[in-house]
Amino acid sequence: MYPSNESRLVLGKLLIAALGLVALIAPLAKELAPGIAWGFLVFYCLAGLVGLLAVLVVASVCSLQFSQFILRLGGTDTQWLWFSGEPRGLAALRNGRRVGKDVK
Repeated sequence: MYPSNESRLVLGKLLIAALGLVALIAPLAKELAPGIAWGFLVFYCLAGLVGLLAVLVVASVCSLQFSQFILRLGGTDTQWLWFSGEPRGLAALRNGRRVGKDVK
């Protein structure tokens, strides 16, 4: 199966962005380490970008797994973990009661 045009476009954009970052970083790194050849310097920059991408992917997967863990244990919303309690009226909604000023 051949890749679609959209995936080729995304891959092309990613490659252009990676080359742009390497083009920005390599001259600055050459000033910091003048004894390193340009080929090794570009290789180290690309390896650093791949490492950064790997860290971002692992962090994203861990964050999503943690959010699913909260929801599986009965959490209402993963963002409410950062607050001390649930939103007002949530317990009443769980019990099937209406929440509002006019309802007693």
